[in-house]
Amino acid sequence: MIDFELYRMFVAVAKEENITKASEQLSISQPAITKQIKNLENQLSVKLFERKSKGVILTQEGKELYNKIKNPIEELNRIDRQVSKEKYINIGTHNHMGSCIFGDVINDYCLKYPNINLNLICEETPEMIKKLKNKDLDIVFSKRDNTDIDDSIQYIKLGYLHDVIIANNESKFATQELTLENLENQIIYVPRNYAQVVTRIKELTKGKNLKLKYSSYKTILELASSGNALGLITREYINKDDYKKFNLVEVKTSINIGKVEFGIYTNSTKSKELNNLIKLIKEYFGK
Repeated sequence: MIDFELYRMFVAVAKEENITKASEQLSISQPAITKQIKNLENQLSVKLFERKSKGVILTQEGKELYNKIKNPIEELNRIDRQVSKEKYINIGTHNHMGSCIFGDVINDYCLKYPNINLNLICEETPEMIKKLKNKDLDIVFSKRDNTDIDDSIQYIKLGYLHDVIIANNESKFATQELTLENLENQIIYVPRNYAQVVTRIKELTKGKNLKLKYSSYKTILELASSGNALGLITREYINKDDYKKFNLVEVKTSINIGKVEFGIYTNSTKSKELNNLIKLIKEYFGK
């Protein structure tokens, strides 16, 4: 008998190429997923994944299985979400936005409506908007996307976030205004490649040779604190105490990185539970 849950886990891990991310998506512990993948391999008598430095990758046998069952499993997931729509709200969010910007309102909603499960899925904004249109997501937390969006998608502005360059308080960068010229060939630690702030600084510095190094937010703070490099972050994603802890300051710059609008995206289909969440969000942000 086919155990669809095993295949559901397999598809999630194959898609993310990372057990940790699959664990977060499925709300199942990493050890449990690892064990179940091993069970599936034993049942099929094939090796499905190979380990790599930052995750896993499908073997040839794994690719063949994935191509066969990906669409059926995604259809089952879609049906499951439709059947359970009164109990679940599927939220698309940037990694830090869900916790740093919407964390308090999510906690308030969970306390007020303990029988509603909020599933947070972290992806790039265009992919989240696509899933929102297809009703695979119910709501998206995001910086505003300036690309053309289908008329069926509704956007509510909530406020602004501020992208800033940081440096050690005792470094040469702390006492000068950065220009395009002195940014060239300078190491700048930035978030993941597809982050909007990275896209924006590339657009603002076209023609310049920037040495961008992709790192986690914690690593950016640590490396910028060394005094030998700059960091590019969103101010609201950092605890104010971290500036003092890592001896960091925001650097003045002639580059108009500036503020960026953020809000929520929804489609035309809204359950009572989702409307309650939207109402709470509006109240929280004074809208």
